[in-house]
Amino acid sequence: MDRLLELQNELIKGQQLAMQGSYRRRAPSKKAVPHLLEARKGLKEYVKQYSSDGLAWQLLSQAEEYLLNYNAALTALQNAVPFNKKDKKLLKRLALLKEYGGKWQELDMTSEQLQSLEIYLQEKLEVYGCDHTLVYTREWLDISTLHSKKAKIVKALQNQGGFCDCEVLMNVID
Repeated sequence: MDRLLELQNELIKGQQLAMQGSYRRRAPSKKAVPHLLEARKGLKEYVKQYSSDGLAWQLLSQAEEYLLNYNAALTALQNAVPFNKKDKKLLKRLALLKEYGGKWQELDMTSEQLQSLEIYLQEKLEVYGCDHTLVYTREWLDISTLHSKKAKIVKALQNQGGFCDCEVLMNVID
């Protein structure tokens, strides 16, 4: 139990440094990554040894989620459910994680690419403002390695409420 508490504290330290909002994940800050990776590694080892520990599975899910590994986070949380069947918060979290993981997968962008788009849009909108189109988003897609997926990504952004550049920042990225 002491080991699980140590891992939980390491995870909390990483979460505090990550600078991420709830269910609106972006790449964690560089300061947070070592803590999150250490917590994840330890939790993976822990659940191998104590596979019936629901709390350990929940903590592993959180570590994976903060590292933007949504499929692994979902799997870990599903492993926690049988040990906490009556926990409505856990079931709600599972549903939200499925939903957000699906949105992230639909975008088909890495957290680094999303962060790059965010910086690009912030710079452009600060200078030129928003003309209520996706002109700068499309421009960024043209110069990025994602130009071949442009139509798919634009559709995914619009599905998440990004119908213009400022909405991409407000509704999708933040």
